[in-house]
Amino acid sequence: MKKGYLIVLIILAVGTLSSLALNGVVIFGLLRARRITLEAQQVAQDTVTETRAVITGIGEDTFAYTVELEQEIPIATSIPFEEEITVPINTTIPINTTVVVPIDLGITSYDLQVPIRTIIPVDLEVVVPISQTVDVATTVPLDVDIPIEIPIADTPLVGYMEELDAALARLGEGLTQLEGRLEKPLSREGE
Repeated sequence: MKKGYLIVLIILAVGTLSSLALNGVVIFGLLRARRITLEAQQVAQDTVTETRAVITGIGEDTFAYTVELEQEIPIATSIPFEEEITVPINTTIPINTTVVVPIDLGITSYDLQVPIRTIIPVDLEVVVPISQTVDVATTVPLDVDIPIEIPIADTPLVGYMEELDAALARLGEGLTQLEGRLEKPLSREGE
């Protein structure tokens, strides 16, 4: 019986040592997982902080773009033109002529030549109405660079950025709470 008792004692000793070794491996694995989790939590916290800084910076930026427009625009139209133009006439008209005036003397007739030499002054304004339709048909080449600058703060995108920042703030708070829980020493239930 001593031999059976010794075998049982050896088996129990080997089992106990194996159990202790397995418990040590499990505890080591848990501590290592806890350390890795704390490191991952810190990386996540840093990432959230950096992302919030980027989002805040984006809200203060300006979207800038240059539109290059190179195109020919055909223009065909009729332009009605109605205008009254006043034309002043200020001149003199010289008259140098001879007028034949027939005179009836009863029995005969006599042609009397009357010389006319004079200057007639003309001073008047004449209104000339102009009513015309002018047809215009041409092609206008455009080669323009149009700079566009839109502050992101003036767009609806800023609302989405604020919502994303608030969500990231909540995530950061959750990560901070998780870090507090992970850093507490392991304790047994009931203590």
